Parts: sequence; structure tokens; C-alpha cells
Amino acid sequence: MTQPPSYGYPQQPPSAPLPPVTPSPVPAPTVPSAPAAPRPVSSLGGNFTPRRPPWRRPAVLIGLVVALLLAAGGWALWSFLGAGSSKPKGPGDAAHASAAGTVAWQAAARVKPDEGMREALGTWFTSTLVVKAEPDVVTAYDIKSGEKKWSFLLTGTLCAASRESEGDVAVIAAMFGSHCMNLKAIDLRDGHRVWDELLMEEKEAGDNLDPKKWGKSGPHLALYDGHVYTTWKDGEQTRRLSDGKRVDQRKQDACEWADTTGGKRLISITYCGESEIKLRSLDPKKLDKPKWSSSLKRNDGFVSVISTDPLVLSQSPGKGGQDNRYDFVVLDPETGKEKTRVAYNSYWRLGACFLSTSGCTGALADKDSNSLYVAGQGVTMAYDLTTGKERWTYKSDANRVTVPTAVRDGKLATYVPATAERRGRLDYVSTTDGKVARVVEHSDRDEDRKNESKMAKVTFPRLVNGRLLLVVDGGVASDEDGVILAISAPDA
Repeated sequence: MTQPPSYGYPQQPPSAPLPPVTPSPVPAPTVPSAPAAPRPVSSLGGNFTPRRPPWRRPAVLIGLVVALLLAAGGWALWSFLGAGSSKPKGPGDAAHASAAGTVAWQAAARVKPDEGMREALGTWFTSTLVVKAEPDVVTAYDIKSGEKKWSFLLTGTLCAASRESEGDVAVIAAMFGSHCMNLKAIDLRDGHRVWDELLMEEKEAGDNLDPKKWGKSGPHLALYDGHVYTTWKDGEQTRRLSDGKRVDQRKQDACEWADTTGGKRLISITYCGESEIKLRSLDPKKLDKPKWSSSLKRNDGFVSVISTDPLVLSQSPGKGGQDNRYDFVVLDPETGKEKTRVAYNSYWRLGACFLSTSGCTGALADKDSNSLYVAGQGVTMAYDLTTGKERWTYKSDANRVTVPTAVRDGKLATYVPATAERRGRLDYVSTTDGKVARVVEHSDRDEDRKNESKMAKVTFPRLVNGRLLLVVDGGVASDEDGVILAISAPDA
């Protein structure tokens, strides 16, 4: 039976074929409306004055001292950067960075990963910023220039993060003692902590919030309708996103694995028996009264939520082994019943579908075009979400995966990752018939090509505000991994 990854760097399930590209799953982002003017902040996110429990104060002071020492010593540059910098140095460099296909900027990491310091879950966007969580720090970069706008150190190691943001607020969980239970709501515009709360009293946490003891399933976070929802092996809880006040909590039988995703709907997935997987659409105010509940046969497979609007799952109905197959299932969002199924195709190269965050590498569901786009070997395939039938196939480089990245103005942007010898590129194709409208070749400099190749193997591309962003999102494998590589990608 396939196994979801344990605490640490997410890996491809053993039963799934290894694709050429295995980035971490994150859906194409929706950039929020322009935020209100941010408050002045220091490089430490300095102006925040959140309500802090007494237990937080000494740790915060220690964090500030460490931050000042780091400021004096500088940030560690990772080897993938070479001689590059995190932003253009002068007018000439800035002009070069704006040319389509060139490397606009690349971010350095602060620390090298070590045991227990590998989680880098969490990437969020405002209208101008990309915000990245690393094992012990959260940093915001200007999407266009790469300039660091704010940053703050975590007082405990990162252990969970919401996949989505809401109203320019995201939520992460950090270690408190030996448990993953310190929730922090972050204003993405300026880095101040909206609130900072413990999930429960430490004496109540038990083994299921301890990374060394929680087995296959740690806690997961999702945002929906002004609430943050946390689920773990034997419980679930909701809090108000505005102030962190607890709204509801429910204990459940200890499950093998629990997962969740938010956005347009709050979906909970639990694996609590040998034969079935339970899906629930939740009301965050009444966890014991879901909007609907349905079950899928387990069949030695796992389910991942690709999108909540439309509601699309990836499901493995196979019996394991190297020929494991992933179908896509479109559900009625009001009832949870199956509407249609897109059957497995041998051309697909989905990468890792069952990571510690919901999603599936290489699959993109788009409501406006009523289509599911799936990465393939040398192709991107489009399927009708109503009928499940193939609409068209776009043929690209036969030797490389072609990853659907974003839909913009009737065009699907597909990413062909670089290799050490060959440059990457973005292909823009019509969502109607799959015909190519524009091809943008990326930089062919040796350093740029190699850096892009490294990043493409561990990330999922996002197309935001004229930048193709390759962002580590899931785990840091080694001190040679980058954090963000930004490639200029003007609108087609």
C-alpha cells in the first residue's frame, strides 16, 4: 500500500513511477486585490504588537537577539546562487532582468537544513509580494525585483502551514517544546503577527502532535470563510482567523492519516479503516454536522484534493506497485457525489500527488474553461470537467515533461523545465483548441540553466505578476537547494 510521507522532506510514494520532474504541489495562485498601505516595518517585521500569551515573551526576546546577531553576520548564500544576487544590482542588470526568459532574481536561504529543520511548507502571495516560509524564518520578497521587504525568525521550527491565504493572512504552526501546536496568523503585507496561540495545553497534546511519534500523519491547516481549521490524527479544531479565538473542537478516533484543504470549500479527508476513505465538507462552526459526508473505496490508494472550485480529486484505484494509476474524480460540491471521472492515461507525468499538503504536481483545474490540464511526457492534455473526455493535446518537447502552470486571458501557460544542457521555456497555448500562441525561451547561460534545472526538480512553478516563480514548497533536501528562482515572464 502506498504511504504518505512522514515528517520531513516530502517524497514520491514508493508505489508511484518516478517522473522526470517531481515538484511539490501547489495550485496556480490567485493574486488578491491590492492591499491597504502597509505599516512601516523593520527587517524583523518590527512594528507588530500582537496579543501574546505570557509563555511567548522570553522566546520572542531570544528570537530578536538571534535576529540581530544574524543581521550582523549576514545571510548565508546557498551554493546554487553562484555569483548571483537576490536582486538586480544596477540599471543595466534591471533592464536585463525584465527581458522575457531571463533570470530576474533568485533568493538565498538563511540556514542550511539539518535533522528536524527541513520543512519549508507555505508560499503565499499579495498583489506585490511572494511570502515564503522556511524551517525557521518567514520572508517576503517583492515579486518583480526580489527585494526583501520583511522577515522574522520563528521561535520554534516550522511544522505545518496553510496552503491558502485569506484577506492577506496566512497561518503556520511551529514547534512548542516537542509538539507541533503553536499557531501563528501572519499579515502577509508587513509580517506582523495577527495572533499567536497554542492549539491546546501542552499536557493535552499527547503523541499525535509529536513529530517523533505521530507516525504517518501530522497536523494540517486550512483556511475557509474567516476560520482556520486544524486537523490531526485524533482531533480537529477551528479558530477565528481575525483573533485566534477557538470556535469549535472535536475529538475523533485515532486515524492512520488526516488531511485537509480550504479555499472555496473546507474539505477534510481521513483514513480511519482498512477499506474506505471519508471525505467531509465542513462547516467550521459545527464540526460535528458536516454539509455532506461521503466515502471512497481505499483500494490501496490515497486521495488528494486538486481544487475546491471546481471540486476535483486525484484518486489511486490501482493495487500499488510500479504500474500504479491515478484517476481524477470530479465531485458535485453540494453533495460530494461523483459527477465524472477522467481515467488514467499512460502519457501523464503527475509527479507526487500525495504529499503532506493537498494537491498534485502537474494537474491544474480551471473553472472558467471548464477544463482539467494534466502534465505529460512531451505533452499537456486538456479534459472536459463535465464529460471527462479529452478536449485536446498540446505536443511540446518529447523528451521533457510539459507542466500546466496558469490560465491567463484564454491562454494556458505550460512550463517545460530546463535541464543542465537545455534551456527551459514557457509555451502559451489556447485553452479552446490547444494551439500554440507564443513560446518564450529562457536564458541559455550555463549558470542560469543549471540553477533552473535544480529548482525545477523540487518545486512547482507559479506564474504571478510577470514572473515565473520556482519556489521550494514542501521540504529542503540539501544545502544546494535554492529557495526561489524568478524568471521574467511578461503577459503573453
